[in-house]
Amino acid sequence: MTARKLSTFTLIKPKALLATVKQVPARVQSLDCLRAIACLVVILSHTHKIKTPGGWSIGAYGVAFFCVLSGYLITSILLCEEESVSQVHPIRFLLRRALRILPAYFALLLPCEFLLKTGWFLKNHADYVAQTVSEFPYYATLTHNLGDGIGINHLWSISVEEQFYCFLPLLLLLTTKFRRSRQVILITTAVCLMPFALLPARDPFFCNAAFIALITGSLLAINFSRISIFLNRFGTLPIVLMALTLAAVAIIFKSCPHGPILASSYALIVWLAVSRFNNAPKLKPLAYIGQISYGVYLVQMPVCLITYWFLDRFELAHFVPLAFPINAGVSILIASASWEFFERKILNFRDRLEGSKTGLAIALLTPLLLAVGVTMHLVFPE
Repeated sequence: MTARKLSTFTLIKPKALLATVKQVPARVQSLDCLRAIACLVVILSHTHKIKTPGGWSIGAYGVAFFCVLSGYLITSILLCEEESVSQVHPIRFLLRRALRILPAYFALLLPCEFLLKTGWFLKNHADYVAQTVSEFPYYATLTHNLGDGIGINHLWSISVEEQFYCFLPLLLLLTTKFRRSRQVILITTAVCLMPFALLPARDPFFCNAAFIALITGSLLAINFSRISIFLNRFGTLPIVLMALTLAAVAIIFKSCPHGPILASSYALIVWLAVSRFNNAPKLKPLAYIGQISYGVYLVQMPVCLITYWFLDRFELAHFVPLAFPINAGVSILIASASWEFFERKILNFRDRLEGSKTGLAIALLTPLLLAVGVTMHLVFPE
């Protein structure tokens, strides 16, 4: 395919495709834009319950896209490290993930849990609040992969991602000399998880199908060169149509948003974003939202609930043209402040902590929390 200008995007020449996964940029603007769109879809779903056939909330589709994107990016980073130094270093990876995920996570979790427990927040939903408070140990140990608690229930996706982040570097490390086995293990794992993707939308266990979306992203990163050789035979429009066709099939047949059909559709979009679109100055504001999307995702559910409570006094809680901009705007403002004054400052300590005992302790914190959470699930099954 001939490289040319397309709208405000710049196409990357096919020769550069193989280098894309070998040297992953610190930020890929097109992926940040997609991340921002997925985040806004989640906010819209929590503003107004829009559902597809099968009862799936549109927010589930946004989260599924996050998972495919995360699986691709994390695997690409680890493969880049492996190629550079011949081996993946799980401790270094876990340290960086812990510094990125845990501070903001607990900065939201602990105040929300306190407000719920003291009755200052959602006091008119006593049953749901009691359930959420009772599930706090599972939120705190990153093992809340199910449940119907209100207020912070969206944090189940963080549990799934953190569990995957502990699994993936270990898999890559153990298969350094047997790289072909990686795909076999990942595909086998996805197949074993398929029963979760067959559950109805009302069953909270379906959220564990998100591992399938994460694995799909990982497989895209591992096979990026091979997939590029095949997809470069097609123009951009045919590939977009492929992705839309897969998405339509998944929706028509009421398939789980985290299942393999829709995940494959998202993988095609991610491939297009990485290989053909890059650097559109006009989209910098949208890309910035994608850059802070983790913080936006964390705070948007509490923000939506507070907005609903406030607008309900004026019978405007269901007026989406007003509620959605408020929810999105407030979430973005809070996340921006968190990123600029809290999260980014913590990330500045990464290089200093690497190789230190403190860094090791921080790196092992997530696996330790998961071990405690799994033990609780085994001893006190819900």
